[in-house]
Amino acid sequence: MTSTRESGAQPERPRRDLIALNAHIRACRRCHLAGYLDERESVPIARDPEPDAPVPEILLIGQAPGLRATNEARPFAGAAGEKLRDWLELAGVPREDFWRRVHCGAVTRCYPGRLPGARGDRVPSPAEQLLCRPWLDGVFSAIGPRVVLLVGLLAIRTYLGPVRSLTAVVGTTVERDGILYIPLPHPSGVSRWLNDPINVGTVGRAMATLRGRLQSS
Repeated sequence: MTSTRESGAQPERPRRDLIALNAHIRACRRCHLAGYLDERESVPIARDPEPDAPVPEILLIGQAPGLRATNEARPFAGAAGEKLRDWLELAGVPREDFWRRVHCGAVTRCYPGRLPGARGDRVPSPAEQLLCRPWLDGVFSAIGPRVVLLVGLLAIRTYLGPVRSLTAVVGTTVERDGILYIPLPHPSGVSRWLNDPINVGTVGRAMATLRGRLQSS
């Protein structure tokens, strides 16, 4: 995969490509037409880069937007987003610069609905993931990220294969085609994994790795 940053593209081209891609994402109704989603509560979201900012060098990939993110058309809009920005501050990304330096993508771009009888959201089915994959691939082509943060097991497994658990991968990194992949847990309060101080420390080490990469680029 060739980065637009390395291919000699003009600075505005990745930005235009990303904005055009986002418009197509927001108009997508593939999963609705296939009968997987109800358009009344699940519509794709995609946030354009800040008007005065370059295309972000960090791509964050989560599972799918939550209900609040969908209602506000902004990924990580709630408490999970606050914790995520706390983590990024450890890596040297100030809270006020988060949206300038991080682009939020997802394995699927629509709110999948609640998992029946549980607190968390439903994991998008393999069929939904397949229908949405071209948009995810398009984000990589548009911005050519230097770092990819894989948030949650679905995103981690999508890029790193069938890992056993968060404990097995958080705190490690994978470099592929010049892109550094950093696995992270989801910062949701539903995640019991983060109740263990050892695991919180592992997230801190992951952010130290990110800080080192950003300082050297």
